[in-house]
Amino acid sequence: MSAMGLGEWVELLREKAAGMPSLVGVGDGLAGLVLEPSSLRPYLHFRRRRYTRNLVYRDARLEVLLNCWDAGTCSPIHDHDGQECWFSVQSGAFVMENYPLEAGGLGPGPARLGPPVIVGPVGPGSVDRRCPEAPIHRVTAAGGPAISLHVYAGPVERCLVFDTRRHRCVSRELRYHSLFGRPLPPLPDAPSPLSPR
Repeated sequence: MSAMGLGEWVELLREKAAGMPSLVGVGDGLAGLVLEPSSLRPYLHFRRRRYTRNLVYRDARLEVLLNCWDAGTCSPIHDHDGQECWFSVQSGAFVMENYPLEAGGLGPGPARLGPPVIVGPVGPGSVDRRCPEAPIHRVTAAGGPAISLHVYAGPVERCLVFDTRRHRCVSRELRYHSLFGRPLPPLPDAPSPLSPR
């Protein structure tokens, strides 16, 4: 049996989402999913020493991204703007640091996080779920380059980025590195995908 292609999988996800009054649980069935590698090719835009966010599909209720990670890169510690989301490893290995919120952190300003629960390294087919009750994490590509598939139960345009030393968080506008396979021009001095546009 051959693996499912990304386009076919997105179409099935859209059909499932259309039949649901709420998108809670839309990522069920991601565990063990590894898509046909050739179907990912149009969305594979790697950048040295960083990761890229590549939009595959988006409507008012659903967003699908393919993120490409250079070896050893990590995201900032961040939340998901109140959205439920799923992170599915397609290739490579990742370590997740999941942080409990102890105080503040519901908007820009003071925020204190507890010690992280470290998960991984995890490989292809592994899934991490973030929900409004446990939204904060940092993701690191362990070892070589890696690819992750992200499903958001609603588009995420902003998130909070946390500074654990200063016990603060700031709001950041998210940006894409490519739209539907077409690369966007890089922004000058943009250190990460969670930088302002």
